[in-house]
Amino acid sequence: MKISQKLVGSFVSVSLLTSVVGGVAITQSQKIAEKLAIAEAEHVAQVLAVSIAHDAYYDKKSITLEDSDELQHYVNLLHDLQKRDLVVVNRQKQILADAVPENVGTIFEHDQGNEIYQTIQDGNLRSFLEKSVDYPQGIKLIVTPLKNEQNQINGAVILEWSSLYDEAIAQARPTMIVISITSLSCIILALSLGWQISSSIAKPLQLVTAVAQQVTQESNFDLQVPVITKDETGILATAFNDLIKRVKTLLTEKEQHSTELQQALTQLHKTQLQLVQTEKMSSLGQLVAGVAHEINNPVSFIHGNITYIDNYTQDLLKLVQAYQAHYPNPPQTLQATLDEVELDFLNEDLFKLLQSMKVGTERIGQIVLSLRNFSRLDESEFKTVDLHEGIENTLLILQHRLKAKLESPAIEVVKNYSQLPSVECCAGQLNQAFMNLLANAIDTLEESARHQRKSNLQIQPGTIWISTQVTADNQVQIAIADNGSGIPKTLQTRIFDPFFTTKPIGKGTGLGLSISYQIVTQKHHGKMWYNSTPGEGTKFVIEIPICQP
Repeated sequence: MKISQKLVGSFVSVSLLTSVVGGVAITQSQKIAEKLAIAEAEHVAQVLAVSIAHDAYYDKKSITLEDSDELQHYVNLLHDLQKRDLVVVNRQKQILADAVPENVGTIFEHDQGNEIYQTIQDGNLRSFLEKSVDYPQGIKLIVTPLKNEQNQINGAVILEWSSLYDEAIAQARPTMIVISITSLSCIILALSLGWQISSSIAKPLQLVTAVAQQVTQESNFDLQVPVITKDETGILATAFNDLIKRVKTLLTEKEQHSTELQQALTQLHKTQLQLVQTEKMSSLGQLVAGVAHEINNPVSFIHGNITYIDNYTQDLLKLVQAYQAHYPNPPQTLQATLDEVELDFLNEDLFKLLQSMKVGTERIGQIVLSLRNFSRLDESEFKTVDLHEGIENTLLILQHRLKAKLESPAIEVVKNYSQLPSVECCAGQLNQAFMNLLANAIDTLEESARHQRKSNLQIQPGTIWISTQVTADNQVQIAIADNGSGIPKTLQTRIFDPFFTTKPIGKGTGLGLSISYQIVTQKHHGKMWYNSTPGEGTKFVIEIPICQP
C-alpha cells in the first residue's frame, strides 16, 4: 500500500472515529432528553394524581362511575390547564373521566403490555406507547397510581407525555445540531489535513519512487528528481540525486576500466597471434628452405651428371656397333651374351630412360624452386611480385591433396586469371594466406564427400575456383570459392575470431583464418570478406592495394 493511501486511510479512520463520537454524543443527548421528559412526565402525573385524589374524592374510600361527573369536570379543568390528554380509570380499567367524554364508561385497552393493571397492583409508574386508528404512529402515555387518604390504590391516572417528549427533544435539538456540525467539521478538517499532508509527503516520495524505477528499468543515470520542498522529503530527493550521480560516475569508471581491459586483452590476443604467426612462418620457412636446400644439392648433382651419362652410354653403344661392323660373326659364347643383353632393345630403351630421369630431375628442381619461392626467406619483407606465381607455388605444394583418394574424388581447380601487374607485398605471408584458404577449401570438400558417402548420396565432384582481377580503385582482388557444404549461419559472425574453428578436434587450431585476416588487413592494408550459403559453398575474397601506402 502506498504511503499516501496509508496517510489518507489514517485520517479517514480519525474522521470515522470523530463521526462515531459525534453519533454517540447525539444519541446520548437524545437519551438524556428522553429521561428528562419521562422524569417531568412522572412528576406531572404524580401531581395530577395527588390533585385528583385530594380534590375529587378526598372523603371517599373508592371512586365509581357515579363520581364521573365531578371527575370529568376536574379532568376537563386539568386538560385545559395542562393542554394534554388525561384519563382516570378504576381498578377494573373502566374509564371514569377522559379528556374525550365519549370514552367515559368504556374499558381502556390500549396498553398492550397491560401496564395499567400492573401499576394498580404494585403502585409503580410505567410508560407505554398507545397505537390506534387515530394515532398510527403512537402516543406516549405514563401510568401513575391513584391513591386515597388511606394510601389505598383505587385506580390510575393515565397522562399523555408526547408533548413533554417533543419539548425535551426540541430543547436538546440545538445541542445535537451543534454536535453534528462540530463532528462534520472535524471530519472535513481531518480529511482536508489528511489530503494536504498526504500530498505534501506522498507527492515528493512518488517522484523519488518513479525516478528510481525509471533509472532501474532504463539504466538512465542522467535522470534527476525535482526538489519541490525544503523539508525531509526535499533532503531525501537531493540525497537520491547525489546517489544517482555517484552511481553514474562509478559506472563510467567501470566501463572505462572494462574498455581498457578489453583493449589490453585484444592487444594481448593480437600479440599472441603475431608471435604464433612469426614463429610459424619462421619454422615453416626454415623447414622449407632446409628441405629445399637438402634436396637441391643431390638433385643438382644427379641432373648435372645425367648429360655425361648420356654421352658415355652413346659412346659405348657406338663402340659396340663398331665392333659389330668389324666382327659380324662373333664367337658362339659372345653371341649368347649379346642375345641375353638384347642390345637393340637396350639401345632404344636407354635413351628413353635417360630422358625420363632428366625430366624427373627438372621436375624436382621446379618443386624446390617453388618451395624457396613460397618461403621467400632470401628476399626483403616487401617486394613487387607476381601473385599468380605465389598461387601456383601454393597449388604445387598442395597438389597431392587435390588427387583422388579412396574416400573422396579428385578436386578440380578452375583458374580464371586476369592480367595483373606486379604487386608490392610480403610474398611469404601472402602465400601463407593463400595456403590457409586453399587448405580450408580442400578440407571442406573432403568433409562434404565423406558426409555424402555416409548418407549414401551421390558424391558430387569438388571444385575450387580461383579468380583474379584489378578493381577500379587500383586494388588487386583474389577470390577463392568452393562448392562445399558452406558455413552455418550461426557461426558466420565468429569465423575470423582467434582460436575458433569448425573442424573436428585435432584437425584445426582456429588460427588460419584469423592470421590470414590480419595478414591482409593489417600487414597489407587490404580487405578480406566472404559469402557463404549453407549447402552450396563458400567464397573468400582478398583485396589489397597494388602499391602499399
